[in-house]
Amino acid sequence: MSVLEAALRLAERVPVFPCAESKAPLTPHGFKDASSQGAVIRAWWRRWPDALIAVPTGEKFVVLDVDLKHPEAERWYAENCSNIEFTRKHFTRSGGFHLLFKPDPRLRCTAGRIALGVDTRGVGGYIVWWPALGFPVSHRALLAEVPEFIVRAQLPKPEPIAIKRALPHVSGREHARRKLCGLMRALVDAREGERNALTFWVGCRLAEMVAAGEISHGDAIGLGIEAAAHAGLPRAEARGALYSAFRRGGYQ
Repeated sequence: MSVLEAALRLAERVPVFPCAESKAPLTPHGFKDASSQGAVIRAWWRRWPDALIAVPTGEKFVVLDVDLKHPEAERWYAENCSNIEFTRKHFTRSGGFHLLFKPDPRLRCTAGRIALGVDTRGVGGYIVWWPALGFPVSHRALLAEVPEFIVRAQLPKPEPIAIKRALPHVSGREHARRKLCGLMRALVDAREGERNALTFWVGCRLAEMVAAGEISHGDAIGLGIEAAAHAGLPRAEARGALYSAFRRGGYQ
């Protein structure tokens, strides 16, 4: 089967567009030009008969791209493959593979955020369709959900909370700063289901620091709200939990 024939057959399922050997799009607007129209596809491959076939990601499927020439990618996959359901798998020219999953708007286009050589392709991305060039495919009929741990791993990490407000000049100031940083770090890392309880606990510790003169009431509440918000707790809930903790300690 010629590349043109492969492109036309693939276009019955998903729009296609041509890429150079470097995998750079040959059309002016890249994946945005992808088409399922036979006349358009024939014109492209008449102009670029050896072009690679590429398809946009996001609408029909999303992709985890694992490039095994990077030791970090090989190590990451060895540690995590048992947590990934069987799904359609395309082997690639570089010796790695693409894992295709059901569309998920949370999956973004990232490069190396999960690990060096482990990329993701969602809305706004594309992949070369290596099966069209004869590369192997496994689990051809399967399309699994994206594992939650992959979704979480490719999301941007929250900006670390900077303790911008200076602590009062009191004895043990450095100790107090370390304690405050530890509390904020614990709250930022709180998982769903434990955020409210942890915010209340941190609030109790902050109330103790206020009582000891290590931080002002306003600073304590402000930092606590910011940390809880970074963890995903709505600010109103964070404020309520912190004020409840301060009332319990008698520091309203």
